[in-house]
Amino acid sequence: MTAPPAPARLSPEAARAVEAAGAETLSYAVRVFASPEEPPRLVVALGEAHVKLARASELGRAVVERFDLRGVETFQRRRVALGGLLGVLIHAPRSALRAVTFGKVKDSTIVDARARREGHTIELEQTDVVPMALHAASIYLALFFVVAWTELALMLLRVVLDAQVLADAAAGLTGVALAFELHLLLLVPAWLSRRHSWAWLVHPAVALVTVRDTLMAEGTARMMRDYPAPPAALVIMGRAHLAGYEHELVARGYRRVP
Repeated sequence: MTAPPAPARLSPEAARAVEAAGAETLSYAVRVFASPEEPPRLVVALGEAHVKLARASELGRAVVERFDLRGVETFQRRRVALGGLLGVLIHAPRSALRAVTFGKVKDSTIVDARARREGHTIELEQTDVVPMALHAASIYLALFFVVAWTELALMLLRVVLDAQVLADAAAGLTGVALAFELHLLLLVPAWLSRRHSWAWLVHPAVALVTVRDTLMAEGTARMMRDYPAPPAALVIMGRAHLAGYEHELVARGYRRVP
């Protein structure tokens, strides 16, 4: 059996930067893929924790600086139903965490990639038609977080204000919150069925990961076609996407390399 052609190699500087980030296991995970073209090019997938301490942030920035072609996870909030609201509800706690730690907690490496002027940074999740499953996931999770944060706010207010209206509001919200909590149980079968296109019908939230895994894999293949010159590209995403992204990328002819 003929061995597959050897892919391009990373520069020594890029290889060292990727290895250093990969060793910071609480903040990063690394997977490397060879493209199906000949000669193959490399795609370095950097799965990250979206908030991290200064050292990990510096390591991620060093990786970004070694690649002229970069693809990034970017939820298309303006095109997805209630996407703007969901974005605020997800990012606000991160901003609050950075504020209360006086900047000790740093932002996503995706922010560093988008800020870099040299080379090209591509939003991988851009698509002509937003999948219905992603709209459903966004609406569901936006409503879930609204209920969760409102319930928490009412609970805190009742500590300092003994107002009947707050008690009534909290009581009315309890049933809604309980319904969401019970429905969360369906996340288990939905996740176990995530390779099937109907999994989001079991629980919409699963689509926020699975559909976007597919969009990012499609976006990566498109990016590599559109920018044929660089021998290697960097793709940055949340760690939760890494396994699904690999599955989708391999389905498109890419192969994982050591």
